[in-house]
Amino acid sequence: MRKRITSSLLLVSILAFIVLSWQVTPVHAAAENGQISGQVLDGTNNNAPVGGQDVTLQLAQGSNSRDAGTVKTDARGRFTFSKLATDQTITYVVYTRYQGAQYVSNAVTLNQKAAQTANVQVYEATTSTDNVAVVRSTVLMRQDDPAKGVINVSQAFSFQNLNKKTYVGSLNASKGKPNALLFSLPAGVRNITLGSGFSGYQVIQVNQGFATDAALLPGTNEFSYSYEVPYTGSTYTFPYETQYPTVSLSVLVDPALHASSKDLTSSGIVNADNRAYHAFSATVLPAHKQVAMSLEGLAVPASHAGSPSFNAATIWLIVGVLVLVAIVAMTWFLFRSQHKRVATQQKLDASEQTDKTTSKALVADNPEQALLQELLKLDKEYEAGNITRDRYEKQRARTKARLRSLMSEKETTRR
Repeated sequence: MRKRITSSLLLVSILAFIVLSWQVTPVHAAAENGQISGQVLDGTNNNAPVGGQDVTLQLAQGSNSRDAGTVKTDARGRFTFSKLATDQTITYVVYTRYQGAQYVSNAVTLNQKAAQTANVQVYEATTSTDNVAVVRSTVLMRQDDPAKGVINVSQAFSFQNLNKKTYVGSLNASKGKPNALLFSLPAGVRNITLGSGFSGYQVIQVNQGFATDAALLPGTNEFSYSYEVPYTGSTYTFPYETQYPTVSLSVLVDPALHASSKDLTSSGIVNADNRAYHAFSATVLPAHKQVAMSLEGLAVPASHAGSPSFNAATIWLIVGVLVLVAIVAMTWFLFRSQHKRVATQQKLDASEQTDKTTSKALVADNPEQALLQELLKLDKEYEAGNITRDRYEKQRARTKARLRSLMSEKETTRR
């Protein structure tokens, strides 16, 4: 019996060794023979090589991304990263920060060809918007939502930078409005969601809109965002202001909103995203041109429907009663506050701990949110003077590249 047990254990050990060998050997072989090389080229100066420039290789696998190493380009702008994994689930990009703007190579994989080229095109920077224009601006207004009292709006922009230099703005508003990329918004908007073009960049609120430090590379640059516009009655006037010279403006409105405009030309009903919209348009608009769109027949929000009217005497009577109630409530509050202070503090501590736990769980489930929070934390550290400008720019560049790499990996997976 003992011999049978020994023989069985030996057989199981041999089978386990064979299975592990099959699983481990291919991964080990694929982890050492990949190579990515390329050049950093200055597009402003006829693709002249950029020597002495730090370039970083970043890899993304699934929902995770990390920097795999940083090297300096030689006198001819060349760089090489060797001994890289060739697993088909791994995507690589090379990025660098040059004159205040970040540049990223095309994403590459090494599973079909172990040696790949990934050049990084950079441009000299400028703070002038003289050669920047909006080729196409599109505003899309969907049907009103009376339950929330809002109209859902999306905007998309196609910028054209005609310069051979990259526009690099600054969010420094010490001298008024920052010299940065500007976007307008109607008053009182809420639930703003940033779309294409803003990933990895900072945004601040300015008068009648917002500004971003997103760079405009030579050529075409796409941006989009959406938001909710609150309304209170059956009519609403939607304002729009161009921030830059605009070649073409299109406004698509849900027919149920009964739109009209003295500033735009009606083009009738068109189809977009398998839905019908009333189209309005204008061409060749100068910067800071204001136009308006009138909406009628809106469903009155529930919070404002059937509101009773009051005369002046009734209003003052209500105000007097409210003041009396407030005095009584304040007296009762002061009396009870001493007895509830300890219990309230305990509840606040428990709530704070719950919020921290929830926040950590959300970040763990959403790596993009984790990177965005990392960028916000880094910005706060820099504003507080806890880190140097050089360290801030390098860490921010790495984090933005990780975010772009992660989004590129998700886009590749969807395809």
